[in-house]
Amino acid sequence: MVADKQRLLVIYGALKYRGIYRSHQDFDDLAQQAMGWYAEAYRDFPGSPEKDQSSFSHYAFQRIDWHLKDRFKRQKVRANHQCLYLYLDAGLNGENASEWLIDSDRDAALIERVAAQQLWRRLWPYLTQKENSYLRCVIELGLNNKEIAERWQTTPQAVSYVKKRVIEKARAIYSAPPNIA
Repeated sequence: MVADKQRLLVIYGALKYRGIYRSHQDFDDLAQQAMGWYAEAYRDFPGSPEKDQSSFSHYAFQRIDWHLKDRFKRQKVRANHQCLYLYLDAGLNGENASEWLIDSDRDAALIERVAAQQLWRRLWPYLTQKENSYLRCVIELGLNNKEIAERWQTTPQAVSYVKKRVIEKARAIYSAPPNIA
């Protein structure tokens, strides 16, 4: 009974630490995932969790917190990419990006895909092979810079530099007056 209570204290404590309360829309899913991460921590703990409960509780809490932090970071990166695509696409169509209203996650995903494809089509002729490869990794595969660096066997800083060049070229293309022939 004490072990179950300690387990729940660690799991719910880690969720609370990240601001995830029972009223959070994903609370049940995150609590379930946190239980899995707790089990992984139990399996991977260097020592005996029963003998050193205090150290194990700290270890499990930290492990759950890191997983939550990583999950929210990935969500933020994807949201930032979505906002960039919507903004650039709105600029393409001469619209004010602040006028976009998205009603659901399904609509947001559809708008993101369409905007990303339009962005890529417009930029393709101006980008190097490496820059096009970067856009493919981001748009089609949904990878972040760290994952792209692992795939390319390079550093995240090198990937950030490629991203910077893509953004600079996109800004130059979108700020240039349209060719009227």
